[in-house]
Amino acid sequence: MVDLYTASIIIFFVLLGILIYADRKKIEFKYILILRRTKKFGNLIDRIARISPLGWKVVGTIGIIVALYYMVQGLYLLLLITYQISAGVITEPALQFILPTPAATGSSGPGYILIPFWFWIITIGVILVPHEMFHGVIARAEKIKLKSVGLLLLAIFPGAFVEPDDKQLKKASLMTKLRIFSAGSFANILISFAVFLLAAYVLWPIAAQPGVQILSVNETSPAASAGLESGMTLSEINGNQVTTTYQEYLSGRGYFLEELGDAKPGDFISVRLNEKLYNIRLGMNNETNSTYLGITYSPILSIDSAFFLTVLMPLLTMISLFSLAVGIVNILPLYPLDGGLIAQALAEKVFKRRSKEVVRGLSYFILLIFIYSFLGPLL
Repeated sequence: MVDLYTASIIIFFVLLGILIYADRKKIEFKYILILRRTKKFGNLIDRIARISPLGWKVVGTIGIIVALYYMVQGLYLLLLITYQISAGVITEPALQFILPTPAATGSSGPGYILIPFWFWIITIGVILVPHEMFHGVIARAEKIKLKSVGLLLLAIFPGAFVEPDDKQLKKASLMTKLRIFSAGSFANILISFAVFLLAAYVLWPIAAQPGVQILSVNETSPAASAGLESGMTLSEINGNQVTTTYQEYLSGRGYFLEELGDAKPGDFISVRLNEKLYNIRLGMNNETNSTYLGITYSPILSIDSAFFLTVLMPLLTMISLFSLAVGIVNILPLYPLDGGLIAQALAEKVFKRRSKEVVRGLSYFILLIFIYSFLGPLL
């Protein structure tokens, strides 16, 4: 029997098919690529650009600085990964294919990450639509015409596209080109940090209460020996109030990072549960070589914890992390990514006739690193 989650995905594709069929006369079909050009999207871009062309140029200039910074950081990270793979430090593919799964929960393995379909659709939309829109806004602020704008579907991958006029763009100044090419990744990076700030400093502090709720206690653990039981509320460790943070949630290591401090296996700690103090001698987790208490627990929330911890926070986390990842990868000097276009514009200014060879060499170099980052650990 089909579960509700899978049924919602089937309904989505049925409705999508109906919409595509009903609008088939305005849709371009190119094998597995479906394009729908629309003037409404272009008109929206024009209205946004007209708010303050000079202001958008200033924003675009900031975008160049941010893009170049993350281009350098991305190159450094790739080189570091390459070294660590060759040294045997990294033993699994460093690059991951991010794909949707019809299951309600995600999974991962060597070289891939599967995320729930609806999370994937929302995340892709939040990444791609602002990315292309920002390209268009900066282009129009620079008085570069847009040949076409619209939505696309590459197999099951949704997206948007903006096509600046090639002839005008080719004649444009270097700064104009750099502003336009940097805009997409700059938008992704802005969204990443904005979503992180929203999650970490607005939503989490509103929802999270002091302390954690014990869900289970390992029967052979130090916690069990001290008398801890499931259902108890742990409020203090060594006199320090247990306060959960979004950063601790992201770390995946629990919510006691600050409260335990430098405590080591064998040390005694004092914990307060349900207004009663317990002295516990920490054990050793042989798998992780870390201190071991022997409990599972969750933060205490003022709202529906199931929705907050299994839907809202994971979704915002995915949007933030994947937006940053896409922004950095896209800004690498690999043609025809935006970073490759930036490299081409700079090479045409500096190397002139040899610009194509320079860009081609950079692109092959980055591509080889990508391939090695994925296949190297498997060889």
